[in-house]
Amino acid sequence: MQASGKSSRPVRPKAHLSCGPGQKISSIKFASFGTPVGSCGNFREGSCHAHKSYDAFQRSCIGQNWCTVTVSPENFGGDPCPNVMKKLSVEAICT
Repeated sequence: MQASGKSSRPVRPKAHLSCGPGQKISSIKFASFGTPVGSCGNFREGSCHAHKSYDAFQRSCIGQNWCTVTVSPENFGGDPCPNVMKKLSVEAICT
């Protein structure tokens, strides 16, 4: 029982992508929730990768000036590697 009235649901971070004025997100060049390696222009999947990472950003962001995606295993097709610290790397193209 929760006496304080606060939710026990974990707070999920959000990934925010945005383009400059008059531009829209035209493609998602890379997206991986897991253990991606590299840096912008040079990302690649690591040994742990949620298979729907790309789809989540493609679905929410294409054609938008900005978008927000909640960072949670459920949004990316499940937890690709339980008990492993994960991160999210995303690279989008604005035109």
